Amino acid sequence: MKTVVVGAAGFVGKYLVRELESAGHSVVAADIPEVNLLNADQVGALIEGAKPDAVVNLAAISSVGASWKCPTDTISVNVNGTLNLLEAIRKHAPHAKTLLIGSAEEYAVPEGRVPLKEIDPLNASNPYGISKIAQENFAQLYRKKYGMKIVCTRSFNHTGVGQTTAFALPSFVNQVAAIEKSGKPGTIKVGNLGALRDFSDVRDVVHAYRMLIENETQHDTYNVGSGVAHKVGDLLGTIISFASVKISIEEDPEKMRPIDVPYQCCDNTRIKNLGYWKGTEIRETLKWMFDSALANRVGI
Repeated sequence: MKTVVVGAAGFVGKYLVRELESAGHSVVAADIPEVNLLNADQVGALIEGAKPDAVVNLAAISSVGASWKCPTDTISVNVNGTLNLLEAIRKHAPHAKTLLIGSAEEYAVPEGRVPLKEIDPLNASNPYGISKIAQENFAQLYRKKYGMKIVCTRSFNHTGVGQTTAFALPSFVNQVAAIEKSGKPGTIKVGNLGALRDFSDVRDVVHAYRMLIENETQHDTYNVGSGVAHKVGDLLGTIISFASVKISIEEDPEKMRPIDVPYQCCDNTRIKNLGYWKGTEIRETLKWMFDSALANRVGI
């Protein structure tokens, strides 16, 4: 297949490009500054020139924290940018399969500790989640109006080597690794450690994306996640256990979100039943990240 990956230079994009190429795809990797999703002419030229069989949109403001700081930019990139892409596909590659990456942040806060299913209600509690609900709404509109083949994911937290320290786990890993390399006791700064979250290995996630691109899909929307919720504090404890020096913990008000969902877990039945989920243990992922941080490896 010839596949366009928009946002190819980002954290997930690099892993997806490698996953696709290893499976024999011809990949057209697109990112800023060559292609800006907010520039409709650039996006149109990309799709017209590539004539792809598939398109994946990874370009987004994808941090909940960043979305609170820049809500208007979040809507511009995540909604208007996606619309520019859908319009380009409609005009120049209407038969291409399109994969739009959404988020677990779209869901309403669950009552109790119940894994979230695709049929559960959406009611985002932050600008990022709201932008992804809008993306899904436009995807549904373009399916109905133009018959386009669009699949949306609601992806839960995923991590790995190369993820920015704006996210909790790479922040923990980098801080602990830096203290370990110093050979002296130290203190790391953290946000909310009480939240329970579903974390996956980025390599499992891009494998699921490839399978959704390559195969016929029964549903329009798929959760992508491990199906296991971990307390953030427990994952920090796992990371600290990799170090040989004493490490203390200090709460940082700057790392606290204005609204934080206490529990979020994926019901991954749809994706698992298709055989698309690898299921790497999160401890294995964290050890990979920690070892890479010690060795100063920053990417794949």
